[in-house]
Amino acid sequence: MRWTPFVASIKLLRFGRLLPMPTVLITGCDTGLGVEFARQYAEDGFRVLATCLDPDSAAETRAIRGMIEILRLDVSDHAAIEALARKLDREPLDILLSNAGIGRPHPPFGQTDYAHWRRILEVNLIGPMKLAESFVEHVARSELKVMAFVSSRMGSIGLNLTGGSHAYRSSKAGLNAVVKGLAVDLAPRGICCLALHPGWAKTEPGARVEVDASVAGMRGVIHRAGRHHTGSFLTYADQPLPW
Repeated sequence: MRWTPFVASIKLLRFGRLLPMPTVLITGCDTGLGVEFARQYAEDGFRVLATCLDPDSAAETRAIRGMIEILRLDVSDHAAIEALARKLDREPLDILLSNAGIGRPHPPFGQTDYAHWRRILEVNLIGPMKLAESFVEHVARSELKVMAFVSSRMGSIGLNLTGGSHAYRSSKAGLNAVVKGLAVDLAPRGICCLALHPGWAKTEPGARVEVDASVAGMRGVIHRAGRHHTGSFLTYADQPLPW
């Protein structure tokens, strides 16, 4: 399945007036979902700010055509996030897309790697909160006003029937709590905050969902969402998930 480039044409025209080129800032564009997010948004006419841990080795991202700028960023480095926010001072960000994350390994109970758990929390949970705080003014001055966070159904406490993956689950459950809190805090500013489950995308062996379909689905959710959807936890197929 290939994605269909329909989103930009919907959003570039609103209330009978042509909007300026929308801008999306995407974290974690070194591989996988991040690369595909950058590719699809660029092909749909967005100005893309794609952040990578190592832009020099992000060959797939560098090959993307369109209005794309590749920036170096480690989301666990708060000083770097602040520096990037200053660099982009006064620039509107229509979509802040927090995609960077650590998924594996998943050691079983009794073999927990606590140092790695702390690293997962820094990247999957604390980093996204720092992004939100650092770029809130950029998002607030944009037309679309969206903060979207790639979460996981493994962060759903209600759906946890198998246990295990304690570090990853806790990071995504915490991220969901942050998104819900941000939705309340930022509602007066008209900012829509979403937690998104990409499905079991084919960024790892055995997965079922094509990466392009996952990303196209999440983009559709983002662009169909109104401000009354803020604080939602949704799959790439636009289905709500229990917290």
